[in-house]
Amino acid sequence: MSFFNTLLGVCKGTEIFLQLFRLSPWKALWHLLLLTTLCAIFITTAKTVPLYKDIDAACDIIAEQFGLIKFSDNGIFPSANPEKARVVQLTETATLAYVPDLKTATLPDFDQDSSTRGVFWSPGIVAGWYKTDTAEYWLVPLICASQKTRIAARPFQKDSIMSYLKENSSAGNPLRLPVSSVNVAEMKTPVKIYATIITLGIQFIQILFQTIVLTTLFTAIFNLVGSRNFKILKFKNIFVTAIYAGFPAIIIASFFPALELPLDFNTVYIFCFAVYFIYIMSRLERDLSGEKPEAPADDDDFI
Repeated sequence: MSFFNTLLGVCKGTEIFLQLFRLSPWKALWHLLLLTTLCAIFITTAKTVPLYKDIDAACDIIAEQFGLIKFSDNGIFPSANPEKARVVQLTETATLAYVPDLKTATLPDFDQDSSTRGVFWSPGIVAGWYKTDTAEYWLVPLICASQKTRIAARPFQKDSIMSYLKENSSAGNPLRLPVSSVNVAEMKTPVKIYATIITLGIQFIQILFQTIVLTTLFTAIFNLVGSRNFKILKFKNIFVTAIYAGFPAIIIASFFPALELPLDFNTVYIFCFAVYFIYIMSRLERDLSGEKPEAPADDDDFI
């Protein structure tokens, strides 16, 4: 069963789940990856117009406040007041926090007001940050020595950010960059490409993490406390059903961050998934009453 036929089927009704629950979990996960990628692209594309406007404004502000950005073996410094720590508001929701000395500095008030993303800058590292709905922070190194690079694979609490920056800072080590100085006002296009890639990656990770966690949780619950008719279903059958039950929820929830609607992706996804999954399992209970699952379906049509 192809990806697009499956996607259409789960959005049209519940009948297709009598075939889907017999599929391989690996095929279901592959389909989940495809849908996650498409939704992440959709959200990122919808965000590019306001994102690019913010980048244009931010680059002009950085050029005005910091002057030329100078690169040397000792690190990355602004040409204007390189010893002065400061937090600059780039847009309504983004800041740039410059810390000249990580060894003696404390964490600046970088997420003031309604800021949800921005950049940390010290001579030894430039790292992007993004604040999640749960007040945690994703950190992504943008510039640092290659031997020190460590992309955060998990969100950080606020009091752990300074430790992360110190551990990944490469102050005093050659960065081996091909330029000695940069005028940020002239770097808008590369910054836009970089920001698009980062936004796409964040959206992909958030969607995939949320769906995997909730799918596993609901599968475990139904496997443990399901009624007698669910006992004929193995853990993997319920897991596959839960994955596909989440497809309409992922699509619906993707419109909220893309269109900047009031509710966030997680809230909409959890509600839609829970309602649809419980409804599907009740239908399967009725349809499978007294029936045992057949042999696994043929997975030749992997995509």
